[in-house]
Amino acid sequence: MRLRTWTTALVLVGAAFAQDTGDRVTVPFRDPSKPKTLVVKLINGGITVRGYNGNEVIIESQGGAPKRTVRTRQEPPPGMHRLGSDNSGLEVTEDNNVMTVQAGIMHSVNLTIQVPVQTSLRLTTMSGGKIEVENVSGEIEAENMNGAVTLTNVSGSVVANSMNGRVTVSLDRVTPNKTMSFSTMNGAIDVTLPSDTKANLRMRTDNGEIFTDFDVKLDGSHPPQVDDQRKNGGRYRVRVDKTLYGSINGGGPEIRFTTYNGNITIHKK
Repeated sequence: MRLRTWTTALVLVGAAFAQDTGDRVTVPFRDPSKPKTLVVKLINGGITVRGYNGNEVIIESQGGAPKRTVRTRQEPPPGMHRLGSDNSGLEVTEDNNVMTVQAGIMHSVNLTIQVPVQTSLRLTTMSGGKIEVENVSGEIEAENMNGAVTLTNVSGSVVANSMNGRVTVSLDRVTPNKTMSFSTMNGAIDVTLPSDTKANLRMRTDNGEIFTDFDVKLDGSHPPQVDDQRKNGGRYRVRVDKTLYGSINGGGPEIRFTTYNGNITIHKK
């Protein structure tokens, strides 16, 4: 255990010396030949990740304006000047081929990150920016509380969620036998799948419509749910689920599409 802790600390020191400027950090994975994962956790800001033909993770940050919700910044006393700057407090750690990037909670920062093409991603931001991913292959999880999620020319499996924002995903290849999910509370969902994708579809929009150019075989075997408690002095209730069920290319793992306010569009690539 002591050796593992020392190794992680050494990576942090290496990252500090690898900085080209105060806003750029380059960190290698421990073993580029093994599966790699990038984890990014932000409170305020946006995340852009692009795949490239290399073995290191290159992180560039912009922004850094402090979030001042409690007090305003004080002016220097007469004859004095302020030392220091509003940096993002960026922290990068690498442990067993999992690289984690975090920023200070009182700052807003936009991160642009280059990763090896074959890298799994777990990206989370709460507010203040978008999540964008291009040309990455792996297991991708992207969650944005207040903003859009856009994944372009990605491969593998995807779970993409937003509370208030559009979800747009274009998949070049899909990992067989992997479930996927695309959801938002307020926004449209626009997903492009390879034409030979085999999947069972579960689609629901409360205030919108569903469009596709796939040949979807709809499944009508989901009758209304009846809850009859009258014999116990209770009530009788019928619930009609607005979810549509169907399959493409004979069916396969489940893919869920869920929005409350917006259309669902499923394209054939």
